[in-house]
Amino acid sequence: MTVCVLAGWAAAAPTVRDAVSRQPVTGAHLVRPTLYIAIAPLSDTLDAMSLLSVPQLIALTISLIIAFAAWRLLHLRGARPDRWCEFCLALRALLLFVLVAMFAAVLPRPMAALRMDDENLVILDIHSHTNYSHDARATFSVEQNRAWHRDAGFDVAYITDHRCFDGAAEGERGNPKLAGDGTVLLSGIELPPDQMHIIELEPPDAAVPDGLLETWCVRAKAGRPLAMPPVRIQTIPENLDRIPVGPAGGLGAIELLDGAPRGIAQAQRDRRALLTLSAMHRLALVAGSNNHGWGRTAVAWNVMHIHQWRRQSPDSVGAQIEMRFRAERAQAVQVIERSTPDGASPLGLALTLPAVVAAMMRMMSPPERASWLAWTWALAVVTIAARRRRPA
Repeated sequence: MTVCVLAGWAAAAPTVRDAVSRQPVTGAHLVRPTLYIAIAPLSDTLDAMSLLSVPQLIALTISLIIAFAAWRLLHLRGARPDRWCEFCLALRALLLFVLVAMFAAVLPRPMAALRMDDENLVILDIHSHTNYSHDARATFSVEQNRAWHRDAGFDVAYITDHRCFDGAAEGERGNPKLAGDGTVLLSGIELPPDQMHIIELEPPDAAVPDGLLETWCVRAKAGRPLAMPPVRIQTIPENLDRIPVGPAGGLGAIELLDGAPRGIAQAQRDRRALLTLSAMHRLALVAGSNNHGWGRTAVAWNVMHIHQWRRQSPDSVGAQIEMRFRAERAQAVQVIERSTPDGASPLGLALTLPAVVAAMMRMMSPPERASWLAWTWALAVVTIAARRRRPA
């Protein structure tokens, strides 16, 4: 492990990059808190697993099974195995892997956060949920949503629950007076599957009837339309051949990245098609965490320039964000992503395990490397001492 950590240092790579060009971003930094660094082997491993698509997670599991079987064959070296002992050992290894996966999804842990050098850049998320959504974690309250975004480095996050504005309204009531005083929650809604899971960024309205989620149209019929139609954003995963890209659809943006494993899979598989749709229809490319209360890893962030946004009210910042989407479309926002192995090709999937290990070794900060080395040598010392105490 020491050799891997030092070799990765020699071939170090940026941890974050521009999601469109795949080039490093000047002035963007991934900041790890002290506890994250103290348990860096665990933090880096869980983050790496959380950044994988569904096919990559399957490929990783198969690769680990093969690696375990090879290790046992080398250990036995032709000796007759005790089948019961080997079964118990394999079962313990499987349970350990399941526990690690559950830990990544459920248990609290420190998060890596994005920081920008330019104070006029606001970091935002356009797609997140609370326990007001039927498919979100039952304990993922509005304030836990705010805390998750704060820990990940977001300045602004839109709550886009399914079928209701209740979570968004509660989030806005808890906002700080000035946007720079804490993480701001703004209002949106995610339309149901028959409306292509489109997100609308708009103020909350408790009077919208259940099941009638073309909300702007409902308000217009009720004689209280918004000053402007809502910003409409297409989420993924979705069938790209069916999305309403024409003038009637009114889309202003489309997700290039989505934090759910299925969303990550389509982002990798259909990256070229998403870039083409954006160019053809002047759609802004955005990233959504699609967070439902699981995991402690942000896949990507949206960055937008708003002059002196920290001194403005949350409502003013939200209005400017939506105005920029309407006016500038594709030039409105920059997407910054965590650098991860690509699993779009069969070869990439087959090499998921070595690619993930190589990425972790190359993208660690110097304090993380020191933590890895300390844990490696401490474990080695404990192992050697235990072997010496074992009876002959």
